[in-house]
Amino acid sequence: MNDGASFRADAQDNGRIQQAGRDLNITYRYGTDEAGDAVPLVPDDLLAAFAAAPLPVHVLSPRALAAVPLPGIPVERLESAVGALPVTVVGTAEADGTAGGDTAPPVPCIRPDAAVPAQGARRLPDEARARLDSCAGALLDRALLRAAEGTAPDLLAPHVRALLWRSGGDRTAALAAGRRIRDAYRWCGRYEEALPFAARIAECAPADEAAGDLRIADGLALGELHTRCGDFAEADAVLRPVLAQAEQEVSARGLTLAGHTGPSLAELFRENVAGPFTGKLSTVDCEVLARAADVLYAVADARYGLRRYAESERLLHSAAGLRWRVLGGAHPARMLAQLSRARALGRQRLWHEAMSLVHDALAFRDADALDRDHPRDGALVRSLHAEVTAAAVRSLREEGTARTRGVGIFPAPVVRFLDSTMGNGKPEKLTSHDAGRLAREAADACERAFGPGHPRTRAARELLERETGDGATAP
Repeated sequence: MNDGASFRADAQDNGRIQQAGRDLNITYRYGTDEAGDAVPLVPDDLLAAFAAAPLPVHVLSPRALAAVPLPGIPVERLESAVGALPVTVVGTAEADGTAGGDTAPPVPCIRPDAAVPAQGARRLPDEARARLDSCAGALLDRALLRAAEGTAPDLLAPHVRALLWRSGGDRTAALAAGRRIRDAYRWCGRYEEALPFAARIAECAPADEAAGDLRIADGLALGELHTRCGDFAEADAVLRPVLAQAEQEVSARGLTLAGHTGPSLAELFRENVAGPFTGKLSTVDCEVLARAADVLYAVADARYGLRRYAESERLLHSAAGLRWRVLGGAHPARMLAQLSRARALGRQRLWHEAMSLVHDALAFRDADALDRDHPRDGALVRSLHAEVTAAAVRSLREEGTARTRGVGIFPAPVVRFLDSTMGNGKPEKLTSHDAGRLAREAADACERAFGPGHPRTRAARELLERETGDGATAP
């Protein structure tokens, strides 16, 4: 859900800290002039590592060249070669899904291939070519790190693609840049453009044990993108081994995903019901369980798309419990899991349970604070709430009384009694007016948070039009 929810901010901050280390040459170990280079390198060799497409000038700015160790090429010579290339101003438009949808200012660009001789780049030893590719990848990674959040990466994408699809060599830098391209396209809602990068990254990811977290994250991103593109069977096939890896990671910590994954009854009585309940968990334990919850949520999303609603609901039950335990009941991630679970229950016409989950999720919600501090999370919460409410009103109107099933040791009549006596008496009966009002609030929130052309906004507008027949404000 990286395209929508923003509750992975801490992980993104950690990534930026790691990037600072890479800028200091902690991760990228290129070396400079190494004995054994039979062919002295020249600026044209590095420029040939980029694609034959416009390259923003700031990628090869003096500050960038000073931050990234160059493979045996003097900085002065490279700056002189770059300065000699003709500069053209390329106009780019923000992705349709970015908030605001404004046009981005033109970007000064060069053509790296203009410096390459007409007969093409010269042949170099594999080791030298690999170091040049790593340097080019590090320069692109640095440029993407400093790009504004939500900026469409159209100008840098061809160059990252050229490095990722090139065979051989160390792809560490190219993979880092590719992940930023992938996530930028996801943020903009351009899932079809992000999908090839995600597939290539998952294919090229290192297989060593130390990269297990990255493999899970890359597989998760690929599965989520398949789901966003409507390829639910492909998403399920990709995510099954990712879930197995996540479960193995949990087991290695002495934890489990089997059975009840939320807090125990004793913890509910002993601690604040909102949680989190992390007293017996280390920081690493919490990270592992939160990552497993993300994978469970993604698999459930794919199964929902395949209309396997009962399986989806069971997975979401575990995801919601894990997020309640490690993040707390008021966390947007837990709210989204509960509302998605309600949606899956609604597909089975279990509306008593579904609406109980809705009331449970929204009981912790401060809508104004959520919209202010986490606008994308708030928009997603409103969208799911509107979708579940509209489906409930439509189903109860067209199909009559909802089904009720037993929960645990409680038979269906007891569940109905408990549902009708929760809170301040019997819940209010939902109407078409309620569904239309919530759909309008969701559409407005999505447009503010995602922009008018984002798939989330278009889906919210379609729901509004179905419920009210008001499509005049849709883009």
